[in-house]
Order: sequence, then structure tokens, then C-alpha cells
Amino acid sequence: MRFTECKPNGFAIDGNLPPTPASERLQNYLIKSNISPRCLKPHTRTYNAPTFKNLLLRACLLTLTTFGISCSRGALLDSAQEAWDKADYAAAADYYEQFLKENPGSDKAEFARLRVATIYQRDLKRYDRAIEHYIHFIEDEGVWSKISDQSERRRLRLNIADMYFDLNDRGQALAEYQKVVAGALYDNLAERAYLRIGGIRLLRDEYEDAIPAYQTVASSTKDPVIRRTARFGMADCYVRTLQYDLAIRILEQTEPDPKSPNYIQKRIANIREQRRQRNLSSPFPLKRSSKQSGNQ
Repeated sequence: MRFTECKPNGFAIDGNLPPTPASERLQNYLIKSNISPRCLKPHTRTYNAPTFKNLLLRACLLTLTTFGISCSRGALLDSAQEAWDKADYAAAADYYEQFLKENPGSDKAEFARLRVATIYQRDLKRYDRAIEHYIHFIEDEGVWSKISDQSERRRLRLNIADMYFDLNDRGQALAEYQKVVAGALYDNLAERAYLRIGGIRLLRDEYEDAIPAYQTVASSTKDPVIRRTARFGMADCYVRTLQYDLAIRILEQTEPDPKSPNYIQKRIANIREQRRQRNLSSPFPLKRSSKQSGNQ
């Protein structure tokens, strides 16, 4: 008969008992081995718990599998970086996309998504894909709450707004630009956003709404070129709303561009001509003055 011997350390060892009467030899065997009879039970097969060798094999396989996955992740990121360094931006974007697809929960996912968004925006000019990754970066991965610097938040919003603008999605661009300036002091980010807000409003024939944005820039900026641009925008809005005198006044108070010193005067002359033509075509011509009536 075959028995399993239970050692104090908890491991089971198979053994063959001497082929003598069990009542005598078994008792002697137990006494010499210091084993309780309860540990002995007849069986035809060894206990089916994993042996140390099996456990070690499984641990090795698990380690190799984990290592292989880690190597695969690292290989994708390394390949993306190599493609980036070689200015093969399309390949770099593909590698990052593959990494994000296969490892959405990786601690490197935020890094990969920001990289691929930058590639799409700056290098490939695929603004639609860049926007998707930026929005995912901000909203789905919870990165927004991790950015404590308000300037960084606004800069990211400004980048998204610029991409919407380049895609000619003026409505969404306007919404993003307004988030950049909302509750913020005037700075270079607000300056860029206000100029774009004024420009979009002007393109959409929303002249009354464009003027305040241009006014903010004209009265706040320290850059004479930016100030001139804002005042030109205001003049355009006044002309479109037939406020010719206000347009002329704005231009007369604007510092000329040293590279084109006669531009403002030519523009003022053009506006005066528009005003004259407008008055001539008006169904209600201006009344003549008493002095003019007396000379006739």
C-alpha cells in the first residue's frame, strides 16, 4: 500500500512502507519519524497541489510575459521617438496611436497622447485629429484637474481654439477663445484671443460684438503693431455699420506704420469717398445749410 507522509513543514512526500504487518512496522515507522497517524491516508496518486517546480515555472512564465508586454510598450515608444528624431512624423504618429490603442491605461498614455496631438497640430497640420487627442487629454484622462497653473490651462485652450479656427469652425473656435479670456487679466494669451474674437465677429458680420474685443486690445497692448491692427479692426467695424465719422476718427488717432506711412491717409480718403457716395444715394439727402441756400 502507498501512503503520503506529512512532514511538519507542510509538504507531502510519497513513500513505500515496509511490506511487514502494519500493526507493528507502521507503529515503529511513525515513532521513528515523529509523524501523526492522521497524516497518513491511502491513495493511488500523489496530491495534486502544484509542486515547487510547477510554481517556479509558472512564476517564470508570468515574469517573461510581463517582461514581453513591457518590452512591447517600450519598443513602440522607442520607435515613435526614433521616427520623431528623423522627422518622419507620420510614422511617429502611427506608433503613438498604436501604443494608445494597445495600452490605454498605461502611465505613459498621457505623454503619448500629448506627443501625438503635437505632431498632428504642428507637423502634419491634421487639426481634426489633433483636436480629438487634446480633448481626450483634457476631459477623458482627467489631466485638466492636474494642471494647477492657470496659464498652462489657458494656453492649451488657446491651441485648441487656433486649430478650430484653422479648420474654419468659427463657432467652436469662438467658444474656446472666450474660455481663454473669461475671468483672466490681460496678458499675451488674452491679447491673441481677443484679436481672434474680434476677427471672427467681423467675419460673421457681428460688428457690434467685434468692437469691444478690438477696443480691449487697442487700450491694453504695449505693442504698437498690435495696437494698430486692433484699431484697423475697429475702423472696419465702424465702416460696415456706416459710422464713417467714427472710423475716420479712429484712423486719425492711429500711429502710422513707418514702412507704409501713407497707408492711413489713403484709407481715410477712401472712407470719405464711401461716405460721399452713401450720401448721394440716400433717399433722404442732407438739408442744405442756410448759407448755401442764400448763395443760390
